[in-house]
Amino acid sequence: MIEKIKNLFAGKKTNKQTGSVFSQRLQKSGYRATQLETVSRKKRFWQRKKSEGQVHPQQTALSRRKKPGRIPGWFKAFVLSGALLTGAFFLLTGPMHSLYDELRYFRIHEIEISGCRTINPEKLRKFAGISYEMNMLSLEPKRIQNSLLQHPWVQSARVKRVWPDGLMISIQEHRPQALLVQKDGKEFSYVSSSGVVFATLAKGQELDFPVITGLDSFATDEERKKMLAVANLFLRLAERNNPNLPAQNISEIHFTKTGGLILYLVEHPFPIYLGNDEIKRKYSQLRRVLEVLYRKRKGRAKIEKVAYIRMDYQKNKVLVAQNQKG
Repeated sequence: MIEKIKNLFAGKKTNKQTGSVFSQRLQKSGYRATQLETVSRKKRFWQRKKSEGQVHPQQTALSRRKKPGRIPGWFKAFVLSGALLTGAFFLLTGPMHSLYDELRYFRIHEIEISGCRTINPEKLRKFAGISYEMNMLSLEPKRIQNSLLQHPWVQSARVKRVWPDGLMISIQEHRPQALLVQKDGKEFSYVSSSGVVFATLAKGQELDFPVITGLDSFATDEERKKMLAVANLFLRLAERNNPNLPAQNISEIHFTKTGGLILYLVEHPFPIYLGNDEIKRKYSQLRRVLEVLYRKRKGRAKIEKVAYIRMDYQKNKVLVAQNQKG
C-alpha cells in the first residue's frame, strides 16, 4: 500500500516537470520560448494595437497630456498682432507721421461749416485756426472743437472728418433774448435765452431786443446773476406771445437797488412795478389787467390815461393810477 502511494506522488512530480510532449521535445532540443516568439497572446495583442496608433486601456492620464513647453497657436497670433499694432503706432507718431504731413493727398480740400446765422463762416474758420493746409491724419477734431467754443457766439460745436479730404463743422449759436446795459450805459452785451451773457454788441448788429438795466447797482456777481435769472424768467413767459403782453412789446426791465423789478412797455412807457417775488403769478395777473385797459370806449382805451401800475400794492390786488388830466 505504501509503495503505491509513493508511485502516485512520483508520477505527479514527473508530469509537472515534463509537461506536454511538444514542450518536452523543445526542451531537449535546447530552445527557449522567447527565441520562438511564443510570448503570451495578450502581450502580443497590445503591442500590435500600439503600433497601429491605438492607446492601451490601462494607459495613465499623465501619459495622455501634451508635451510640456508647447505654446498654443492662438497665443502666438495674439502676440504677433500686438507687435504689428505697436509698430504701426510708433510709425504714425514718429518719423512717418511727419512724412504723411507732407503728402498732398492727405490735405483738406473741402471745409463745410453749417449753423451760422450771425457769424460769418469764413471768419469763424480763421478764428478757429482751420486752414486748407491741415492734414487729415494729423488734425485733432477735439482741439478744433475747443477752439470754436472760444468764439462768443458759439454755444456748441461738432467737428467730423469726411474721408478722404473733407472736414464737416456744425455749430449752434447762442440765441439773443435781451441786451444787458453795463458800465453806466457805455457797454451793451447780449443775453441768451438761457440767461447767459455771451457777447458784446458790435457795430451793425441787431438792437431790437428788450433792455435790462440796473444790475450795476449790485455789488456781487451772485446778486447780479440772481437778478438776471428773474429777468430771464419774465422774458421767457412773455415769449408765449400773449396778445396783451407779447415779448415784442417789452422795452425795458429795470432793477432797483432793493431788487425790485420795473417793467416798461414799448407803446406805453409808464412804469409797471412788479416787485421781486412771485414773478409767474404777477405776469399772469398783469396780462388780465392789460386786457381790461386795452378795451376801447368811445374810441379811446383806458390805458392811455394810466400813469403807473403797481403789481406789488397788496396781496392779489393791483393799483392802476391815472393821470390827473384824464
